[in-house]
Amino acid sequence: MSALLTQTIDECLRVKKHKKLRALLAQEDLAEIGEAINALRRGKKKTFSLLSPERQADVIFYVDEHSRAALLEFLSMHDFALMLHFMDDDDAVDLVQSVPDARREVILGYLRPEKKRRIEALLRFHPETAGGLMDFNFLVVTEDLNLKEVSEKVRAYIDKQRQTPLVVVASEDGQLKGYLPYKNLMIGSASVAISALLKPIPSIRPAVDQEEVAVLARKQRCEVVAVVDELGKVLGVIHLKDLLRVAEFEATEDVYKLAGVNKEEHVGDSVLSKVNRRYRWLLLNLCTAFFSAFVVSRFQSTISQLSILAVYMPIVAGLGGNTGTQTLAVAIRGLALGDLPWKKAKGIVLRESVAGLTNGLIVGLVAGVVALLLDAPVMLGAILGASMILNLFVAGFFGSLVPFVLKALKVDPAVGSSVFVTAATDVFGFLTFLGLGTLFLVQH
Repeated sequence: MSALLTQTIDECLRVKKHKKLRALLAQEDLAEIGEAINALRRGKKKTFSLLSPERQADVIFYVDEHSRAALLEFLSMHDFALMLHFMDDDDAVDLVQSVPDARREVILGYLRPEKKRRIEALLRFHPETAGGLMDFNFLVVTEDLNLKEVSEKVRAYIDKQRQTPLVVVASEDGQLKGYLPYKNLMIGSASVAISALLKPIPSIRPAVDQEEVAVLARKQRCEVVAVVDELGKVLGVIHLKDLLRVAEFEATEDVYKLAGVNKEEHVGDSVLSKVNRRYRWLLLNLCTAFFSAFVVSRFQSTISQLSILAVYMPIVAGLGGNTGTQTLAVAIRGLALGDLPWKKAKGIVLRESVAGLTNGLIVGLVAGVVALLLDAPVMLGAILGASMILNLFVAGFFGSLVPFVLKALKVDPAVGSSVFVTAATDVFGFLTFLGLGTLFLVQH
């Protein structure tokens, strides 16, 4: 559907049927519009300008980061501020933080006083903390009220703020008790005390990292988290949509880091930008590759006498690297979700090592048999199988241990784990295969 919409937009822009395109965009699904803008080769800014400010406020989060940066730079500061009025405060802050300070001050100056006050309050927090995620669209009521009284307060809030608030329930001294789901507010008896309808809501301090917020929400299976001050009073709330965005951000960031790619990189970036973001990791990989090459160089005489060993070397190293990557993916995901505390490290490393050893037995046996079918000597098939068994064990061991070690050293496990694990499997793989080859094939 987005491909068809992209073609329609492109055609309307080409023949300058802007009025027709404006009417079309007013009816289309917001996500489809975002995908269509991403796919446009030209006319992104013009298409975005034809959206109403209210639709712009939603579509801007459906476009990719590269397109978003271009669209925000294109908007006049007045139009930027107008769009912010239709956003939740936390979303508005995300966009405001992405522009230079000088432009930010002018944009804030165009905002209504109340909106400006709330955004400036959120700007005090780091964007990747609970305080940076929260918004102020909530209404605090005391637990002694009934549904009728709460409904009246909610209507008054909506009339003033033009938004439907989350109803947070607190004691007389402001201590958090829970929240009132909308379904209870709509279908419950007017005289029922809200204390009987409360749903628990976890709380967290504003300085806590966003990743910990997502872990808390997942473990407690909640749709909303309250941000509280040191006295336990509610400062703001974080909704499910924001937690999902955090999960997507953290997952993308970890995948990029695991590959040694900057999380800000985009497919449309310049060649110079791509080189600048990648070459350091490539140099580190080069260092570890030279170390592996050094190990191989110690066996030059063996390889010169038995050149067939060079044919099977990539198999040993490749399978070890793949096994290490599989283990790394599981370990890093577990650490990110908070499922793998340090006290469980010993058991986890042991299980992954045994799993690697078991897989090595299976894969090594198959590799040895295939080598024999390809007319390799029986001893070479045995050496190939034994080498793969040992290297997959090493892959499981280092693939699970390295992330824990890096985390203990306060280094993001997703950043350097793959480099170290690949180096370990290459070195041990070559050392085992060529060492056994020298011992059993050359010296005999």
